[in-house]
Amino acid sequence: MKTVMMIVHSLISVALIYMVLNQMSKFAELGGAFGSGGLHTMFGRKKGLDTSGKITLGLSIAFFVSSILTAFFISR
Repeated sequence: MKTVMMIVHSLISVALIYMVLNQMSKFAELGGAFGSGGLHTMFGRKKGLDTSGKITLGLSIAFFVSSILTAFFISR
């Protein structure tokens, strides 16, 4: 079970890193580094999460749960 959890945790980690780096490329300008992220729209950034944001949120929750479960199974 330890090996399975380590593999699952590693896959979630790689997917989360990919999604975060993919989203960072959208805000690669200097203003995006400081949180503006206007994306050249007249009324600013749209509210809510897009699809990649929802995937990143899901992966981050899965990473949190996977971290706890992996630590639990390794300690046994």
